[in-house]
Amino acid sequence: MSRPDRFRSFSTAAFTFLALAVTAGAVGCKKNEPAAAPVAAAATNAPSASGPGAFGKGVIAGNVKYTGKPPEMRAVTTPDPFCARQPIKEEDVLVGPGGGLKNVIVRVVKGTTGSYDAPAATATVDQSGCMYRPRAQVVMAGQTIQVRNSDQTLHNVHTYRGASTMFNQAQIPGMAPLTKTLTGGGQLIKFKCDVHPWMTGYVAVATNPFFAVSGDDGSFNIDKLPAGTYTVEAWHERLGTKTAEVTVAEGQPAKLQLEFAAP
Repeated sequence: MSRPDRFRSFSTAAFTFLALAVTAGAVGCKKNEPAAAPVAAAATNAPSASGPGAFGKGVIAGNVKYTGKPPEMRAVTTPDPFCARQPIKEEDVLVGPGGGLKNVIVRVVKGTTGSYDAPAATATVDQSGCMYRPRAQVVMAGQTIQVRNSDQTLHNVHTYRGASTMFNQAQIPGMAPLTKTLTGGGQLIKFKCDVHPWMTGYVAVATNPFFAVSGDDGSFNIDKLPAGTYTVEAWHERLGTKTAEVTVAEGQPAKLQLEFAAP
């Protein structure tokens, strides 16, 4: 059988599987995992005064550390011939050599005043290598996102706000991106694939532009803050939420060290 014929055969089987999974409530597609810890309620991330929001020269330069023995991120096995060729491992808790914790969403949730416009730039959630990329990101309320399928296999974009489905759409290879505008600051949107149950991603929706996501070494940087005192929230999909109060001065970086302990 030629490669195109094999791909068509797999696509047909995948669509059949997806239809059965949706009919059955996708029960067979979900692994047992703890529910994602909730982010702060929308009210805590709301502007405290009307009018345009201010910017400044203040910076929060931080780092997120994992304390304890990092869990083993096991290799993923799958019957999908395309995904089986990808070097896929679990990514629930990614810890760097120095203990830095990756994919922590860090946001200013209290202390800003005024309202901020959503950027015109479109954010992207890409299904690449049978994973959601990036795994964690932040956009502003009113910002548009595009969900792409860069893989040569069928994916299914199933998004949740809490336990409620927001949208649930299949994407075949070569299909145009799904375009959505996200509203409601303070919420966290979870992305799952009903065909490939290990695929998970998160998009937090903010009402101000003061946010970041920790990198491979756990570092993050939030800039353009006016001088003042702020409440900062750090959220991780498995390890929950930490908050800290930070005082920022103009032109002088405020250091913030956050730690998440092994469960």
